[in-house]
Amino acid sequence: MLSLFGHRLQEVRLPALYREMGFTRAEFMQILPSALRNYTYQITDKLITIQVAQGSVTIELQTERIRRIALLALPYLPMTISFIDLDETEFKQFLTQFDLYYRRGGG
Repeated sequence: MLSLFGHRLQEVRLPALYREMGFTRAEFMQILPSALRNYTYQITDKLITIQVAQGSVTIELQTERIRRIALLALPYLPMTISFIDLDETEFKQFLTQFDLYYRRGGG
């Protein structure tokens, strides 16, 4: 992409997020339709592709793991969330809705 003055512009990409969600894969997938209710999405094995405005979001699920604290065993699901061609408003709007459905804890 070139600027008005013919200089090459650097493409700005939003960073990918790495998360360890405190859910089993089954729990995560059960909540997913509600979390993505305003978006079109496709699921293939370990990859979820979501259409967001003119861009997209991909969620790459990794193998479910167990975090052990003494005798306590807590499942968690590592994932990488990548944002492709979203502006800052679309990024914030998507992440706010997604986080709202996957929030755990008191309040």
